[in-house]
Amino acid sequence: MAAFRPSLIALAALAAVVSPLLAQENGRSGEPPYSHKSVRRTEIGTGPRSYFLFEPAEPAPARAPVVVFNHGWLAMNPGVYGAWIDHLVRSGNVVIYPRFMESETPVPEYLPNVMAAVVDAFDVLESSPAHIKPDRARFAIMGHSTGGVLSVQVAALASSRGLPVPKAVIAVTPGDVLRARGPSLADIPATTLLVVVAAEHDVVTGDGRAREIFREATSVPPSRKKYVLYRSDIRGRPALWADHLAPTAALASFDNGDGPFHDFQMNQGATNAFDREGFWKVADVTIAAGFAGQTLDDARLTASDFRRLGFWSNGRPVLPPIVADDPSEVPRTVPGHGFRLIPWQAFELAKP
Repeated sequence: MAAFRPSLIALAALAAVVSPLLAQENGRSGEPPYSHKSVRRTEIGTGPRSYFLFEPAEPAPARAPVVVFNHGWLAMNPGVYGAWIDHLVRSGNVVIYPRFMESETPVPEYLPNVMAAVVDAFDVLESSPAHIKPDRARFAIMGHSTGGVLSVQVAALASSRGLPVPKAVIAVTPGDVLRARGPSLADIPATTLLVVVAAEHDVVTGDGRAREIFREATSVPPSRKKYVLYRSDIRGRPALWADHLAPTAALASFDNGDGPFHDFQMNQGATNAFDREGFWKVADVTIAAGFAGQTLDDARLTASDFRRLGFWSNGRPVLPPIVADDPSEVPRTVPGHGFRLIPWQAFELAKP
């Protein structure tokens, strides 16, 4: 094992300094009607090739779609994303949550660890009568931060490793801790739907990797991929900040106490409009379209579903994200050094 890098600790410390407290429930439209009342959680294995299985229960279906959820750097604890996982599972999906790292796991081992966990999880689901059978025709992959990069890499490798062809891939504020050699993203199947998400005030990863992923997925046609940029909205209280931690959504019942930044991650993971009306909806629409064999252009109300974030208490709409077929149409946001390249005010004045 490689020694734990002090520079990585500094990265997490930076996030703690620059991430304002996330808002509580801004713009939410209410609890969705879930088809399952509860979630069954199973932990399989130990170490960086272990994983969690989250399966819908009450009622438990005989067969269900499968979604791989790849966590961010040092966010091995599923409680950090627990509300989002709960939403996916009670909506009828089995979620595989690979724990692909420990504090000292070398970066080049992340992808092999994820692949090993997902392959084993499919074997467990298909062979064990104690688990829900996977619907191999309905398979999706998603992830945040480091997990966003890993998600597109898994999609590029899936067929060659005996996994189903992913119908949808969602990479949310993707970024590398250290750049490691990975598969060509041109190998992502042309039939896969791809959505890449960036955030205006993400001073941890910026938008550089998000743009690279979108550009390098050359096999995916324009009708099957979208680039989404969330913007902060401070016109209400508490404010909504589109930063690197905005996609986290903590849930105490899924908290296993894991992770060196446990308290910080759980405390920052409020569930708000960016979650229920933003990240979750984007993933839901993309996955549903992929499972239905649609393109993103075909999916009903895709544009409005991606952009509508609800309303403040005074009736004013929450500032919507920018949704584009080409990232070059979207202004650059915050690079790694923390300075925005194009002022938002200038961009707003230039809009037709």
